[in-house]
Parts: sequence; structure tokens; C-alpha cells
Amino acid sequence: MDLTLCRRALAGAACILLLLLAGAPVGRAATIGSDAIHRKAQGEPIRGVITAETIDGVQFGEKMSIPSVAISQVDYYDTPEAFRRGHDRRQQGIFAEAIKYYETAAKTPNVRKFWIEPACLYYAGLCHLDEGVDMAAAVAKFQELLQGYPNSRYVPDTLLGLGRAHYTARKWEAALAQFKKLAELAAGKTAWEEWLGTAYLWQAKTYLDANKPVEAMANAKKVKDVVQDPKHDIVVQARAVEAKVMLEQDKPKEAVDLLRALIKDLAPRVAEEIDRSDAAARLQRTEAQCYNALGQAYLKLYAKSKKEEDLRESLLAFLWTVVLYPRSQFALEHAEALFHAAQCFEKLKQKARATELLNELSEKYPDSPYNTRTPGTTKAGAPKKGE
Repeated sequence: MDLTLCRRALAGAACILLLLLAGAPVGRAATIGSDAIHRKAQGEPIRGVITAETIDGVQFGEKMSIPSVAISQVDYYDTPEAFRRGHDRRQQGIFAEAIKYYETAAKTPNVRKFWIEPACLYYAGLCHLDEGVDMAAAVAKFQELLQGYPNSRYVPDTLLGLGRAHYTARKWEAALAQFKKLAELAAGKTAWEEWLGTAYLWQAKTYLDANKPVEAMANAKKVKDVVQDPKHDIVVQARAVEAKVMLEQDKPKEAVDLLRALIKDLAPRVAEEIDRSDAAARLQRTEAQCYNALGQAYLKLYAKSKKEEDLRESLLAFLWTVVLYPRSQFALEHAEALFHAAQCFEKLKQKARATELLNELSEKYPDSPYNTRTPGTTKAGAPKKGE
């Protein structure tokens, strides 16, 4: 390879990538096309030839690091149009159409199977997960990927997705098993702090919902030990878990203070996430969860103080999620907010508003654990902790 040409074409870390390609075994380094690799920090593409050896280097996860090059995305030159359309529909929240496009893309001829098939399985599973309707279908897609492509670079994403699908279905032990597998995988890799922190975070969330606050707090602290940036969204979510544990420990005032600080820190970053149309919407989900937790904290304060002011603060917090996060992508958070906002309206003697929200809960989320209404009434019962 012409090193002078390399230096002219790419600077710094990008050259290291091309040098890696040059050192690949001849039998596996045959040119297969010109793809684009995106660096994690800046996001601009590095144009170059990707060989089988290169793919081996980034096979485990989109945040894998090759020396001096943090990989955030690989755009393959033979990407089918159906795959691009699937991404477009997924970002718009049109999940059923997106799944069909991914299934079509996986069958496209003359596309390198080593990436298109696991990619389509992963994103189809993610669509089922984000749609929040058919967790069995999400589990099936993720399991098919893990069984058929155990070395795919989508493996960590898939372990997380599989755990989240079980979590959404309230199958705590099954969810924990996948999050622990992700933690074990990440612990054995270099520069996988984000993945390790993510695994601990989801264990913390699962333990919290399984009514194990001690284990939840322990894993939330592990997140902060692994991910050093206090403003990282994973750390912010871990702090939100700590606030919820405070509620379990009957410390609502401390929880309110922490949650308000988190919400203040989140606001500008949520706006940035919306501006860049980030399909993952992690910060938006965290904001919705923080507002729901804030509503719970004020409800606990109201139970002690009997002050209408506390009840109204609780209602305002839940209504934030009701109004701003009605998309199916936030089904868990939205259903929770609808239920508790309705209960607040009941306590404020505004039964018409309560009935309106409970009707929406029944219509949009018939299978939600919050939807336990008796037909013809406005009564609903919150799901029991640990169910």
C-alpha cells in the first residue's frame, strides 16, 4: 500500500485503520468494496476498503475500538434499498413496515450475508421491542441472531435487546440472565466501559422492579464506578435508579431533590437528542422515567402531608409524560403516567379527567399491568411490586 497516498487521503487514526488492512492475510484481504466507517467522537466517515479482517475487528458491537479509531457505525457499500427504507420507517416509528423492509432486505441477492442477515434480524427485533406489543416476536428475532451468528458484531446489542424484551414482559430472571451475559462479555474486552455500565444499569432497573432495592442500588453504584463521566446518560439513568430506591426506602424528599436536579441537567441534552433525530431516544426515555419517579415522590409526600400542593406537583409530573411521550416507543412510561395521573385527578375530585385518561390507558395499552380496570368503571389498580 502507498503510505504517501494513505497520508493524503486520511489523517491520524484513519491511517492506522488502513495499515491494519494492509497487514491482513492475503487470502482474506481481497477487496470487497468501499464502505464507510464512522468514528465515534466526531461522527464523520472514514472512506476506505474494508476487508474480512477489518470486519473481524469490529464484529462485537458498534462501539468497538480498533487502535486509535473508535467505531460508531459501519455503512456497507452493498446496503440494499429495503434496508435503508427499514431504517427510515423505524425512525418514524412505523415499526410494522420497517420489519417488512428488513425481512425483504435480508433476502436481497448479491449482498454480503455476513452483515445483512444479522443486521436485519437485530433491527427487526428492535422494532418489535420498541413497538412494545409482541415481546415473543422480539425474543425470537434476537435468539435467532445469537444462534445463527454468535460472532456477529451485533451480539452485545442483541443481548441487551433480548434482556430488555424479557424486562418489558416482566420476566425478571430471564432479563437478568441476559444482562449478566452482557456484563461478562464486556468485562473481558478492552474499552468496553459503556457496555459494562449499560449491563449494570439494566440489572439495577430489573432488580428495582423485582422489588430488590439493595441489589438495585449496588448495581447503580457499579455504573458510576465503571463510567467516569458524571454527565454520561448511562450515569444519569443510574442516578435515577438511586432516586427510585430512595422512594422504596421512604425518603421522598431526598428523591425529589435528586430527581429535580437530574431533570434540570437532562433538559438541554434531551433537546439535542431530538434535534439530531436519535432513534434510540435514551435521554428522552430517561426524562420520562424521571418525571414519573418525581410524580411518585410527590405522591409519597402527599400521603404524609395531605397537602393539595404536593398532589398537584405529582399530577404535573405525570402529565409531563402523558403529554410529551405518547409514542409506542415509550409505552411503559406512558401507561404508568396515564394510570397515576388518573389517580391524582380522582383525588382532586376531577372524575371526568380521570375517566378520560383511564379510557386512553385501556384503548392504547390493553395488556399493560396498569390496565386492570373493571369494565364500566373508572377504577384501576396499580400492578403489585415484583409482578
